[in-house]
Amino acid sequence: MKLLIIDDEVKICEMLQEWFEDHLVCDIVTATTAPEALSLLASEQPEGMLLDLNLKSKLGGFDILKRVKAISPWTKVIMVTGVCDLESIEIALQLGAVDYITKPFTIDYLEETVQTKIVNALMYA
Repeated sequence: MKLLIIDDEVKICEMLQEWFEDHLVCDIVTATTAPEALSLLASEQPEGMLLDLNLKSKLGGFDILKRVKAISPWTKVIMVTGVCDLESIEIALQLGAVDYITKPFTIDYLEETVQTKIVNALMYA
């Protein structure tokens, strides 16, 4: 399985990449910009994605989510963001996200969510 992590904070990408590589059997690819994320989506074809909502670019998380679902509808996307409001959660789920996690989060919770929402879903699809 391949997991794409998209966050404009390099330290978050590095921390998540290191942790998931040590604890889950999967390949991790990271992107810190929207163009990089869309390029990796096309070239790497990840089964799962952790996507920050507020990226420092013209394209935000919802824009990327729309494109992901148009290009790769089978990719399971979990929004990971500091934005915690009901409207954003509803929009993300309507656009096809499988979950919405707010920062700060515990790494154990994130692992459980990725395992349940991405890994298990792919194994039993």
